[in-house]
Amino acid sequence: MQDIISALLGQIILEGKKQGLEQKDISHKAGISQETLSRAKKASDIQLSTLIRLAGAVGLRVALVQGRPVLNKILSGDLFGED
Repeated sequence: MQDIISALLGQIILEGKKQGLEQKDISHKAGISQETLSRAKKASDIQLSTLIRLAGAVGLRVALVQGRPVLNKILSGDLFGED
């Protein structure tokens, strides 16, 4: 689970950098302290609501997707369809 959280936080921070935002800017836009973001990165532990707010601060959203999207497309006959 820690790997997933680290990866998600990394993607949020990377998206923020693409927009010219530093971590302090992202945390401010999300309404959390920079210390909270820093602790979450170190511990790889964060509340889902906080993760959602951080993602929203850089224009991302947290979503669940099926674990085997290619297999599902093959089975549905939609592998070569437009996505």
